[in-house]
Amino acid sequence: MPRLSGVVRASVTPLASILGSGLLIIVPVLERTLGSLSVFGAALVCGVAWVVGTSVRHCVRVVEPAQASGSLDRVNARLDQAGDAVIVVAYVISVALYLRIMAQYVVDYSDPGGSALWERVVACAAVALIVVVGITRGFAGLNLLDRFSLGVVLVLTTVLGGTLLLHDVHGQFGAGLVLPPVPDIGIGEILLVLGGIVITVQGFETVQYLGDHYDAETRVWASRFAQLVAASIYLGFVAVATPVMGLGTPAGPDVTLLDITARVAPWLALPLVLSAVLSQFSAAVADTVAAEGNLRGLSRFMRGPTPYLVSGGAAILLAATTPTLTIVAVASRAFAAYYAIQAVLAMRTSTGRTRKAGYGALAVLMAAVTLFAQSAG
Repeated sequence: MPRLSGVVRASVTPLASILGSGLLIIVPVLERTLGSLSVFGAALVCGVAWVVGTSVRHCVRVVEPAQASGSLDRVNARLDQAGDAVIVVAYVISVALYLRIMAQYVVDYSDPGGSALWERVVACAAVALIVVVGITRGFAGLNLLDRFSLGVVLVLTTVLGGTLLLHDVHGQFGAGLVLPPVPDIGIGEILLVLGGIVITVQGFETVQYLGDHYDAETRVWASRFAQLVAASIYLGFVAVATPVMGLGTPAGPDVTLLDITARVAPWLALPLVLSAVLSQFSAAVADTVAAEGNLRGLSRFMRGPTPYLVSGGAAILLAATTPTLTIVAVASRAFAAYYAIQAVLAMRTSTGRTRKAGYGALAVLMAAVTLFAQSAG
């Protein structure tokens, strides 16, 4: 195992990306889909993400060195290039998504029911800021932003989760916990919705594009570490938030976590908004770093500030023109397509029938999500 300090440093980008991907949206989506069984939905999504992560880590260890040495066969090389192209599109979409979610929390807090135009303006301004920092300070500057934002997010998430836990404990020993009902939705629709929130666990694959900064083994362990930490946070947060869901009450299903905090502890609204701003911003930074590294590998013309300008310009266009929930569904499909390609690569380069069959089944699953995933709205 590589040095722990190196693993922790390398995990900043994937962990920031994973937490920013879903911490703010997974609770309301699972509430409307599974109600009191939300934690099982979170566990299923995190479990699938871990399996997908094994294929990504296999590619870091096996495909990446073969590509660098020129020993990768033509079909696998083409698959690898196709994956690189797909993931760039996915990252651009995800950057637009994160900053639209961030803008939604800022606008809702400062002006409840405010104009959607301001959400787009705030999101586009945030993209522009990230591009400027990337061009002027490069990876070091963006990584510093990521480390600061992630640290604050972890503190604020602990405060939010702890407050919800205290509320649950008080309810259990008082009037008793009242869990939300399980919506009358078929298993097929539930699976389609869960497939549509693949974006909520995206981020562990960003280690593939940090090869200029960390060796392969450090990146593999960083990916594992980030996934385990993020999964524990997701499961714990969903568990303590479930008893406070508005589903089945006069409040109705929650649209954002602000709805829950307004009922439980209004003073949590500002910390939640700060967490929203920093988590989404840090996730956008993480995926901008990954997109920039990927674009440089795709074309010799992607040098200097060009990768930041290309990815940033496309993200601004999306953030300015596309509804948030539409971006969620499209981003999930884009990442699922990339994960399907990674699974095929892992299947073709692995040894043993069991491994090949497992990666093949994973490829089929991710292809199904790409084709049939349903919007969470």
